[in-house]
Amino acid sequence: MIRLDQVVPYSALYIDMQYQYLFNTLWSYIKPIDQEQYIKEIEKIWLGDSKNSNILLTLCVRASTDLLLQVNYFKAKPIYKQALDWPPGTEMIVTGINIPDMMQVLRLHGIIPVPVDVELGTLGCSLEQFKKVISPRTKGIMLSYVFGSKFDSVDIILWAKQQGLFIIEDEAESFSRPKDTCHPLVDFSTYSFGSIKTCSAFGGSVCILRNNEVLFRKMKALQEKYPKWPQRLFLKRTIKNFIPMFLLNSKFINQKSRWVFINAFPKWDYKEFVVSSIRGFQKDTEDVLSTYRYRIPDPMMVMLTLRFRTFDYEEFLTSTNRQIAGQKILQKGGLTVPGHKVEDRKFWLYPVVVPNPQLTYKILNSRGIDAYMGVTQLDIVESPIGSSFQYPKKTLEYFKDILYLPIHQNTDLKSIQRICNEVVEVVNMMKTQHSRF
Repeated sequence: MIRLDQVVPYSALYIDMQYQYLFNTLWSYIKPIDQEQYIKEIEKIWLGDSKNSNILLTLCVRASTDLLLQVNYFKAKPIYKQALDWPPGTEMIVTGINIPDMMQVLRLHGIIPVPVDVELGTLGCSLEQFKKVISPRTKGIMLSYVFGSKFDSVDIILWAKQQGLFIIEDEAESFSRPKDTCHPLVDFSTYSFGSIKTCSAFGGSVCILRNNEVLFRKMKALQEKYPKWPQRLFLKRTIKNFIPMFLLNSKFINQKSRWVFINAFPKWDYKEFVVSSIRGFQKDTEDVLSTYRYRIPDPMMVMLTLRFRTFDYEEFLTSTNRQIAGQKILQKGGLTVPGHKVEDRKFWLYPVVVPNPQLTYKILNSRGIDAYMGVTQLDIVESPIGSSFQYPKKTLEYFKDILYLPIHQNTDLKSIQRICNEVVEVVNMMKTQHSRF
């Protein structure tokens, strides 16, 4: 039986939300708002006085990508010739780690994702990898920055633009502040504010289009035909998120509740229960894309605006420095944190590569450290069936050994140091007892 003082009062699951934001959006369930006014404020926060960029707000990154891919000449009547010209079978080069639902959106639009390996140190790819897989059917690239690690992709972006490729940056996991800091040659950038994302609004996505007014207007016109996502569904999601917020975000309640779970219900995986209750959208299995074809409801619009208006970048940087201190302890102990070579390192989740993650997970949890394995839907992007493209095997070699630690924006430095030192101790113990590690 574990003692209460052994339980580290933080979880691998963390919802970046405060009760004041929930309270300050309640009125919008009753009183309709002028969404255009809120959109203008969000544009001002994100874009400043930029004249070459435009913003669209959608339910999620998948909705943003679906909206983009609907604007396609091959699906439109000739009189409405669109800005994209991608026939079925078009290939898009993608970084080899992403969520399966995103790849499903591409495939349902007839786009073939062609993955390239993601390097462990930077969580990025090299230009040479992209050059190896480009073909006459390639129309675009998608750079996804995972775990908060935004690798240097300038050479890839410049090369892609020279090739005439459409450039998408998926920043769902690399948000650091509400400001457009992407390369000006990137055509389309997307950010996510789902339940377990940084600056969570319990949903919503910001997508930024650059240097293409025609594409923006066509996407906006199409989106305006969508109905609004029902407010009752957003309220339901808010209530579902409130429960883990209450149990996990407070150090006092987190420690006490987990102490009860560990000792009274040792076989119950409460983390899996929490993740399944707050995760994404319930997809329509017969028409998956229809799941995303809604405008955001008023309360979500108000929530997004509040989060962007009050985002504290200095506090974010301070918490990042604490997380980097933990990374140094792990590296000194011989462990690897994916993305550790990136200079301007930020974090979303806290992955570490360990031998035998299942056993490491069990030992750490028995010591009161709430490590986790299934906190994200991220997975390896598989190569097209029957193609000559290689499966990203090098990525799989380390990806299968990733464990997520209870380190996030809210974790204090003392707890970070204890967690990381115990991880190093456990791994060294395992290596001593099992030489094959």
